[in-house]
Amino acid sequence: MERGARGLLVCSVVLVACGGSETFSVHDTAIVVRTNAPFAQSADLPVRVESTISAALSYWGGNWDDLRGLTIALESERHVPCHGVPGAVGCYEGREMQVSTSETATRPWRCVEQTVLVHEIGHAVIGDSNHTDPRWMDFGAVAARLQGRRGYGPVADEPCDLFPSVWQHVRGTR
Repeated sequence: MERGARGLLVCSVVLVACGGSETFSVHDTAIVVRTNAPFAQSADLPVRVESTISAALSYWGGNWDDLRGLTIALESERHVPCHGVPGAVGCYEGREMQVSTSETATRPWRCVEQTVLVHEIGHAVIGDSNHTDPRWMDFGAVAARLQGRRGYGPVADEPCDLFPSVWQHVRGTR
């Protein structure tokens, strides 16, 4: 295991075991965990967040410097406040990003890869609030890179099936 990944894993184990502040950092990007979704309680969350963001950065043509100083909050609510747009499941506003971890009002996503994190990283890298870039409509390459990971259920592991449409928005909305 790479030294950085090992450190992230140890950090996550300590956070989960101690029940302390659920905040960690990945490449100078703060990750705040405000959800009890089973995947967010797993020891591998920092490694999974890092690899998901890395895949997103590669897809969008960005790098970790684009996210330096950013705070990403994983939220338990199905919808997050975003520029007055009702029903938003993710939002990027300057140096803060919110990502819903809930598939429905009562069911959390099974893995961080199923959230709109990849989509919101796109906003951090290229902006494009009107979704005019054609990449918004074809997440197949990044989905293929993240496919095959395990998911977490309330009792046991579940599939972490990716649905690239989860990351898409109708043009003109967030």
